[in-house]
Amino acid sequence: MKEIEHLDTDIINEMPREAIRELLELVERAPIEIASSSRPGLTLHQVLDAFDNEFLLGQILDPQAEVALNGKRAFARMTGDEPERSLAWACAKIFLQAEDCFIKLKIINLLAREQCQQARVA
Repeated sequence: MKEIEHLDTDIINEMPREAIRELLELVERAPIEIASSSRPGLTLHQVLDAFDNEFLLGQILDPQAEVALNGKRAFARMTGDEPERSLAWACAKIFLQAEDCFIKLKIINLLAREQCQQARVA
């Protein structure tokens, strides 16, 4: 499908919570397997100081999710405390890889709508 070429799942990072819920409701009854639900992760960032000594700058929450559909897997990790967003991103990725199906078309329409709304705001 040609519209997928210009469709960016990164828009999920900017989508309002209502749109995230809408996406998750689309896949709620789908035959996907949640391999690892949105569990919080913690990332430590190492940096060098002025004397080339390594130190830990800080910790960042990064909820992650992994889903599977028909033998394919998709993984998503977001920065911040929004595990639903990670799950929505993984679900969008897996359905965009899938064969043509009703849910895939609905997700494409949802992401395209959100991209248009973001473009209008910018």
